[in-house]
Amino acid sequence: MEPVLSKKDFVLRYRASEFGNRAPTWNTLEEFIENRPWLYLGTEQRYHIRNRRAGGPTWYDVCFKKVPFKWSLAINSGEKVYISAMAPHYLNVLQGEVMEGIWGWEFYGARGCLGRPMREALRMRPMSRRGLEAKMLVRRSMNDLSYQWLEYLLEAYPGHVVEFSAFSTCWGTVPGHNTVFWEIRKY
Repeated sequence: MEPVLSKKDFVLRYRASEFGNRAPTWNTLEEFIENRPWLYLGTEQRYHIRNRRAGGPTWYDVCFKKVPFKWSLAINSGEKVYISAMAPHYLNVLQGEVMEGIWGWEFYGARGCLGRPMREALRMRPMSRRGLEAKMLVRRSMNDLSYQWLEYLLEAYPGHVVEFSAFSTCWGTVPGHNTVFWEIRKY
């Protein structure tokens, strides 16, 4: 597979589902409105205005009625954003990032149900593991389909970090997976 060399490249490939299970995502506000996800996800579903710029601001937990307002704020401040359904973080089992390092797998993330998106959880309860300990921690958190896909991603994208959230239930665009793969980036 081609390496992921920029956030812009990643977002295009993420939207095409190249990296597997992901959050339902819309490229533009027009696409979001046209798709009307609140009809099939429910009116209680929250959304995430995500930035295409690495490290850029992001807006979590936006109710569907406020998506146009938050979108406008982001666009008017010069940000290049897209919209995703908020994952059920109250069902988090493990979230973080993993890569192949010199000692085998290297994991950095947060364990448990903090009910927070990854950026917040990592600030609250960071942890890291290496080698077999990292591999076993991740393995216990993912169902078979998700774990097999993670192994594939690490093999297909050598020299990349795979960012994920594993939940206590299946969620995302690919049935039968309890893990969403948020980002793949070259390290």
